[in-house]
Amino acid sequence: MPKARIHMNKIREIIRLHETAQMSVRMISRALHISRPVIDTYLKQAKDAGLEWTEAEHMSDDQLLTRLTQTDERVQDPRMNELINRMLSLLAQLGKKHVTRQLLWEEYRRECPDGYEYSQFCFYIQRYTADSELSMHLHHEPGKRLFVDFAGDKPSLVDRKTGVERRVELFVAVLPASGLIYAEAVVSQKIEDLILGTRHALEYAGGVPSIIVPDNLTAAITKPNTYEPEINQTFEDFGRYYGCVVIPARVRRPKDKALVEAAVHLVYTRVLAPLRHKVFSTVCDLNTAIWELLDTLNDRPMRKIESSRRQRFDQIEGERLSPLPVRPYTLRRFLPSVTVQVNYHAYLNVDKHYYSVPYEYRRKKVRIAYTDHDIEIYHNNVRIAVHQREPGVNQYTTNRDHMPSQHRIMTEWNPERFLRWAEDVGDETRDVIAEVLKNREVPEQAFKSCLGILSLAKKYGRTRLEAACRRAKRYRIFSYKGIKNILDRGLDHQQSDAPVQMALPIHDNLRGGSYYARQAGGSAS
Repeated sequence: MPKARIHMNKIREIIRLHETAQMSVRMISRALHISRPVIDTYLKQAKDAGLEWTEAEHMSDDQLLTRLTQTDERVQDPRMNELINRMLSLLAQLGKKHVTRQLLWEEYRRECPDGYEYSQFCFYIQRYTADSELSMHLHHEPGKRLFVDFAGDKPSLVDRKTGVERRVELFVAVLPASGLIYAEAVVSQKIEDLILGTRHALEYAGGVPSIIVPDNLTAAITKPNTYEPEINQTFEDFGRYYGCVVIPARVRRPKDKALVEAAVHLVYTRVLAPLRHKVFSTVCDLNTAIWELLDTLNDRPMRKIESSRRQRFDQIEGERLSPLPVRPYTLRRFLPSVTVQVNYHAYLNVDKHYYSVPYEYRRKKVRIAYTDHDIEIYHNNVRIAVHQREPGVNQYTTNRDHMPSQHRIMTEWNPERFLRWAEDVGDETRDVIAEVLKNREVPEQAFKSCLGILSLAKKYGRTRLEAACRRAKRYRIFSYKGIKNILDRGLDHQQSDAPVQMALPIHDNLRGGSYYARQAGGSAS
């Protein structure tokens, strides 16, 4: 594999798009902005390893890398790697005045004496630049793409009490092959509203295309770039959930999104314009009116075509879409990597709350994805923990299964458990443990004393511990040290019965019980 290996998530996407979306190498190259030779290399490695998407999806990064490199025979010519690394620089030089391919090849051979000959050098440059030198009419394959965008002109809502007008956003989507249009009003252009509109567009169409094409929206694209734009992780996760890929339109290429611009214009004239005299106070009321006119627009026959958008969709596109998932996508947000603390808890800064992971992952980097109700924690693309979100600030949510065994035992300590342990030894021991627990204001203060007393059975045996507890009860000794002292000194072997009451000796100065009995009788009389 090349030294500058691409990210493992990109390799997963190559395998997924090739198998599930059945996209060609050329399409994958455009979607992921990776050269075709590199894609061919990884697909060949996956094939040689007998690796399919259903297996790769659940592998950690390390497992996937090991599986691919085990079958990597490095059959690719190392000269190709060197030439590909130089390709962008060569193309930039080739565009300058008086610079020829012959000159570039001579400079290349001086730095790489074992490099390609001139004919091969020209061949690979020509193949690399072939796509950029072509100009073609865009033919939209049915079921392939869904274009999404926000309209420039915004509808408005009016508060019925104050009369204050508030602008909202208009989301528009179009399937270019049939021209089927979807539109709805949303509160903002934030990622949650973009995903909501896109989800409703897919539900309106009743299926999922292979590619979702947004304009370079701030919500969808975190860092625009001509060659490698960074897609918002939540939007990318949305596409993955629905089994499609997100490929943004090229920057400053209006022809790429001509159809969605035309769809926006139609929504202006056929949907918003007829509603201009009506007043709406909620997004729900506005969308009800929009969708009614939208159905009319899609059922309206198109010029030069004897069928409507809906008819064309039913004829050529509906069956090409992939089925919708059983459940709609739940919005997930992703956070940058965090380090698991030594107490095997990861910090979710959104809630200022700590959540546990298996203790083996302490001090390791993990990523957190969260919804309104749950959080998921990942290490090397493998989910290692799931929790319900908790509101407590600076509090800990801990799964017992994540604890090491010694910590797990401590969490099981409670008064009832110590009393059950004591009953296994005997009634005397149980009575002593009950007194130890009762004599502390907080039961947890007595847990270590109870544990110490019960541990004496291992050293001295249950019979001696029972005898020691019997003696301790008589003399009101309810502590670990006191009972241990009884056992160490062998006092548990002595009789602890009450001493026999001896008769009083006869003496003139001792009146005895009979005297007091007479006095009591005389007083009564």
